[in-house]
Amino acid sequence: MANSQKGFTLLEVVMAIGIFSILMVGINILFISLYRQQGASTAMIERTRVMNILIDTISRELREGNRGENGHFFIETAANDTVTFYSDIDDDDQTERVSYSLSGSVLSKSVTEPGSDLQYSAPATVTVVCSEVQNGSTPIFTYYDENYSGAGSSMTLPVAILDVRLIGVSLTTNSTDRYKSYPLHIETKIQLRNS
Repeated sequence: MANSQKGFTLLEVVMAIGIFSILMVGINILFISLYRQQGASTAMIERTRVMNILIDTISRELREGNRGENGHFFIETAANDTVTFYSDIDDDDQTERVSYSLSGSVLSKSVTEPGSDLQYSAPATVTVVCSEVQNGSTPIFTYYDENYSGAGSSMTLPVAILDVRLIGVSLTTNSTDRYKSYPLHIETKIQLRNS
């Protein structure tokens, strides 16, 4: 009588384990790739949200600009990477001096209260509003006079501050997070109410 035991040979077991291992590595690579894509998408959505809030804030503050408590015209400094102006940004019925300024890749906001002497001599409160600016040679701030009709070039520096009627803001950022991401570019033009 012949021995008719049924089962797997050692070679079949090793082959099954090998195929199973290859499948598990492939599935693991797929899940890691999906996880990274989800992380990059989430990071880009968050960067877009933060940049939109920043642009909206700058737009609102510039639109509501007014003369300083010291009588200074509402725009104090107008340069490619810096704008300083007066605006009541905290609704306390006093106009603060506000400055947005780029240093390296860091865009900071400086706010100075008028103080009791109305001369803005108190120390400024400085906050970083964006630490990943990658504009390169593109100016963050551009200035336009009453002749701008939606096309054409901006005013050349130094601008005649009293002639500024519109300010362009252009920001390009790139994330330094662990996910591969792409540059994000947001720009707007702000019509000044009190100029």
